[in-house]
Amino acid sequence: MSTAVENVVEVSHVNNTYIDNGLGIFSKQTRRQVLHDVCLNIRKDEFFGLVGESGCGKSTLANAILGLIPYEGSIKVMGQERTAMNRLTFSSNVQAVFQDPASALNPRRTIGFTMREPLRAHKIGTRAEQEAAVGSMLKKVGLNETYASRYPGELSGGQKQRVCIGASLMLEPELIIADEAISALDVSVGAKILNLFQEIDTEKDFSMLFISHNLDVVYYLCDRIAVMYRGHIVEMGTAEDICQKTTHPYTKMLMAAVPGFGPPTTKTIAETAEPLREEVPGACPFYARCRKATDACRTCPELVNTAPAGEEEHLVRCTLAKS
Repeated sequence: MSTAVENVVEVSHVNNTYIDNGLGIFSKQTRRQVLHDVCLNIRKDEFFGLVGESGCGKSTLANAILGLIPYEGSIKVMGQERTAMNRLTFSSNVQAVFQDPASALNPRRTIGFTMREPLRAHKIGTRAEQEAAVGSMLKKVGLNETYASRYPGELSGGQKQRVCIGASLMLEPELIIADEAISALDVSVGAKILNLFQEIDTEKDFSMLFISHNLDVVYYLCDRIAVMYRGHIVEMGTAEDICQKTTHPYTKMLMAAVPGFGPPTTKTIAETAEPLREEVPGACPFYARCRKATDACRTCPELVNTAPAGEEEHLVRCTLAKS
């Protein structure tokens, strides 16, 4: 793979619309835009966090990158348009780890078979070499070689997720997409998985799109963070800037929702949890819930760079933001 490419993934002006045909012959077709002109890039060897409430479009963006759903716009992987890449080339560059590890593992296949599958598909190595690679990877994810002969039903949730992480790394991809990879795990197990990602990254350089609804977890793991609300990127910058120089009202609400992370603003959370005014088509996506909204917010603002000249950009979609 070329090392001259600065960005592993470039997402440019991506839109996605969900079409619901309803139930019954008299149902009307409804259209709902899920992603709105999403633009972001993930650099080589960077952990990039995507955070927001459930239903905001995080997983939809991940599925678009993975080629699981249609979209409008451009998604490039290692400088190539994703739609122009064949399946094997794409899978050698991008792998995914999902929320439910059990659903990603075939209960009738051993762990060793599952982890060898990427190598078999790409015709990499002999069977003996593949089995040796599986044993080595199991050690890297904190399991011993005997797990290769076990079945998923014999493993705990945390062990299954470790297997999924190991399987995703067998081809040494440029990007791992981790979609709510720890949300179904116990807190202590989830913490171990986060540490595992960091430990493996010190041995194998790879980038990650880490998707979560928990800003605290994303801040701990990621280099940069994008905050998504109703399919719009509303704030994006370094993890430090997003959490220490928080600008968008929605990001502030997310921070306040994490005990001990943001300032104690329980009243603000209660006031912004429900709409304060009617929705206005074409307005700022947070207009109906924002306590500081003005008439100027009835037009959706562009992302504005609020960082001083020469510093890493800090993009905010808010009329109150100052460039």
